[in-house]
This record gives sequence, C-alpha cells and structure tokens, in this order.
Amino acid sequence: MKALQHDKVVLFDHDGTVVDSETIALKSAWRLTNEVAREFPGAQHYELEDFVKSFAGKPYREILKKLYPDSFTTINERDIDRLVAEEEKRAIERLTVEAKATQGTPEVLSYLRDDGFKYALVSNSSLQRLSACLTSAALTDYFPSEHVFSAHDSLPVARPKPLPDIYLHTAKCLDADVSDCVAVEDSLSGVRAAVAAGIGHIIGYVGGTHISEDERSSRADNLQSAGAHQVIERMHDLIGLLSATPV
Repeated sequence: MKALQHDKVVLFDHDGTVVDSETIALKSAWRLTNEVAREFPGAQHYELEDFVKSFAGKPYREILKKLYPDSFTTINERDIDRLVAEEEKRAIERLTVEAKATQGTPEVLSYLRDDGFKYALVSNSSLQRLSACLTSAALTDYFPSEHVFSAHDSLPVARPKPLPDIYLHTAKCLDADVSDCVAVEDSLSGVRAAVAAGIGHIIGYVGGTHISEDERSSRADNLQSAGAHQVIERMHDLIGLLSATPV
C-alpha cells in the first residue's frame, strides 16, 4: 500500500474527465448547430467526428463564434444568447438520461475519499448541468455542493477556461495554495487554465470516449505541449501519480 500525499488538493475537470459527457453534449450541440446553419447561413460545416474533435471542452458560445467569425454581421448577441440557452436545455435533457462516470472514476473517488484526500470539481459547465450529470452518473455522494465549482455560476462574471479564474477561485474557497493543487484535465483549454492559474501539478486524461483510440497518442502529446506534466489513459493510474514513497 502506498501512502497518499494528503497535502495535495485534487481538482477534477468534469466533462470528459469525471463524467463521460462530452460526446453526449457535443452530439446535441452538433444537431442544434445544423439547425442554426439553416437559420443563419454561412457557418463552416463540420461532420460529427470533426465537431467533437474541434470543440470538446469549449462552451457553446465560443463554438458559435468560431463557426461565425464575422458574427456581428451574421448572428447578433441576442441570437447567440438564445441559442446558448437552447443548447443548455437540450444538453441537460440528454445528460440527465445518458451521462455515465468515466471508467474507473467511482473507484478512484471512493479511494481518495476514504483515505481522507481533499478534492473538488472545477468545470466550465453550469451548476444545473453538473447536477444533472453527477446525478445520472451516480457521483453526487462524492461531490458535495461546496466542492463543486462552475466557471458559469460560481464567479461574479462567467469566465470560462482557458481563463484561470475558476481555478483561482476554487483554491481560495478551499483555502489551498495553487502550487499545492493537482489538476486533472482532458482538454487543451483546461490545461491552459491550470497553467495560467499556477497549478502545481497538471495531469492530462485521455480515457474519455470522445477521444478515439487513434487520437489518444496525439491528444496526449498536445496536452503535454500545453503544460500537462503527465498524461494518463486510465483514471486508476491517478492514484499511482499521487502516491508518495511506499510504506
């Protein structure tokens, strides 16, 4: 048995890391985007696979602005607000039914909790979406509300990753030094947010189903290039990376 480094605080990303929600949400967003393209012509078209690869970890507002770079003449902020709200509603409907924990995550969370490890959830998603996912994935017991942080709802003004604000806010709320925190992230925007916040150790995760077998090696390289210190494919491997010397 290895003794865990209890001075470390583990900050888990949510979508595609703790909950295998990216493909579900992105499929819903892709369908909506195809409808949007009929209402507002001119968007770049993506097949589903490319849409998932290109926009995993990104808020729908950012996706729309990527699809419509000249948005001020094509689609106005009022329309974007309406479509972001519609995407949120549709995603929650699907996630409430389909969201599952990523493989091995319940066992890892149970291990950390039972061993007295401090951890939290740090996400771009709204608290409503997080609640729907955690309930569907049977993970609510692991994440009390005071340990769930949303860049959408927990900050005075929404400032999503790759901005560092939600990491800095979480560390402050947990009375933790950012240098003592460990971030677990599956996306480039998440890793970049952790780097910008000064998180002491960043672990990339490439075990979600939104990352194909063929893509995992290149995704791991990209996460490390963005600042991840190590990359894991199995969530259970996190325990080994957090472990101190054997006792």
